[in-house]
Amino acid sequence: MDEEKRMVDSYEVKHAIHVGDKEVLFCVDQKKPDNPYMVCNCTRDNPFGVEQFFEAVGSDDYLEMMTEFTDRVQAQLEAVKAEREKITVPLKPFTLEQCIPNDYGTGIENKVAVIRAESLRPEYRTADKQLVLVTGGFGAQANSRGRAVYTVNLYSGKESRWNREDILGTIRPEHMPDWAIERLKQVEVGLQTKHKKREQER
Repeated sequence: MDEEKRMVDSYEVKHAIHVGDKEVLFCVDQKKPDNPYMVCNCTRDNPFGVEQFFEAVGSDDYLEMMTEFTDRVQAQLEAVKAEREKITVPLKPFTLEQCIPNDYGTGIENKVAVIRAESLRPEYRTADKQLVLVTGGFGAQANSRGRAVYTVNLYSGKESRWNREDILGTIRPEHMPDWAIERLKQVEVGLQTKHKKREQER
């Protein structure tokens, strides 16, 4: 069976490279003589994971659009490099040896978990992206049929949703780095403050 073509409106996606926070697409529609080639950006940064396309440009000049495509990819690479240079903690990824392995018979809510490196984009397979505080979700419960695990990243403070299979395990206390211990305290204070505010608003 032929693989379903990926489309952006009437344009077929011919090349797609995802780096950092967005994907860059090179698209073709030969039925549009004025603009058969189009380059745009794509993100899925929303609760439903729906593709959102933006910053589209078109032309009848293939080389012009291919240059636009490669320039955008290069810009994304530079942005990720700049972001990485600002990280102030060791980047070496956590491994299974540093974890209490994921056990579906044990709940992990309110524990510090390690995201599998393979579940992260290649450019983000670093320690700062792996350590998270599990805050809830059916997947965080023991013997649950649910998969959703809600977390707060210890380094960035960003809230995210993962599946239970994305969890490598919970970090062993002796492998918890000093920076993570300090950040955990800050995250817990922030969550308590948010909880109190919600209670007051009821």
